[in-house]
Amino acid sequence: MLGWMTTWKVKCGIATYSSHLIKHLKETPIILAAKDEDSIGGLEAGEFRCWDKNSSDFSEFFDLIKQNKITKLMIQHHPGQIVFSDLNGLLIKLHELGVETSVTLHNTRERPLIYRKNRIDRAIPSLINCTNVIVHSNHDMNRLSKMGISENTHIIPHGIYAKPEDLVPLSLPEGRKIATFGFLLPNKGFRELIVAFSKIKGTRWDKLVMLCANRGDSDRELLACNSLISKLDLGNDVILNSEFLDDDVAISTLAECDLVVFPYQKTKESASGAARMAIAAGVPIAVTPLEIFSDLEGAIELPGIASEDISRGLSHISDEDLEISRDYIEKFSDMYQWRKVSGMYQELIGGDSNE
Repeated sequence: MLGWMTTWKVKCGIATYSSHLIKHLKETPIILAAKDEDSIGGLEAGEFRCWDKNSSDFSEFFDLIKQNKITKLMIQHHPGQIVFSDLNGLLIKLHELGVETSVTLHNTRERPLIYRKNRIDRAIPSLINCTNVIVHSNHDMNRLSKMGISENTHIIPHGIYAKPEDLVPLSLPEGRKIATFGFLLPNKGFRELIVAFSKIKGTRWDKLVMLCANRGDSDRELLACNSLISKLDLGNDVILNSEFLDDDVAISTLAECDLVVFPYQKTKESASGAARMAIAAGVPIAVTPLEIFSDLEGAIELPGIASEDISRGLSHISDEDLEISRDYIEKFSDMYQWRKVSGMYQELIGGDSNE
């Protein structure tokens, strides 16, 4: 029996990632989910909430491993949910139980100087003994190799969403539109983008469409963005939607825009799920020069992360640049549809995927 340790049915990128992968697996795994009060759906048969985030107590989790006779386990790991020292202990116990364990590391850059329990090197001993360690990029692979983790590592890119057959976009105003998408968090650079847009509005770009979901922890950022929009007199030119949109609605709305910008300021994440939504929409993409976007062939790289850099970069994007980006994005989308990425996982854990 296959188990899958993840966040589940919550407003979380890893929960979304897991749900799309599992949809195409031949065997539906037992879901061993984090306990979360902010769920967006009830649990079904074979789905359990059995571990607390940022806790070293996995007793309930291990009881379910034994009760369901789980012999293979896939862990979707993020250090913001399980610190690396606790991951190490968890993996050691699973090894002792004879569970064939694979881990996807969604962040390999976590090496804090103060909170040393959450340094990735704290999990090196157990990661070396895992059946598979899955990462998203060559940067991740090289980072792990320098730590002595190489023989069991595999690169599996983040999946791409299928474009809806029937488009269901939100109503948008006329004009040439820049869009952005993702959870409304300070490090995503949405305020910098608003300022940048204010400097180029009316040149080649008319509207800024922001599909930026508030997970419930973004009230201050939402207030800051709305205040900035008002201060810069952009009320008629910036559309800020903070709802958690269905995938089809988000992709359809992004498809109505001319460019999607990801103005991230800083992040240690290995891949951007939000960028994959724009790829699914088939729209040209512009990004700040961060490692998280290094695997996005065809993305237009902006000269920096400051609002001045973003506005300068956007003002210099030509129609030819947009077409080149669009062509690359469409090819990238075909290569890494979720069903294909799920097949890569299935090959590692055994069996066939539902292609």
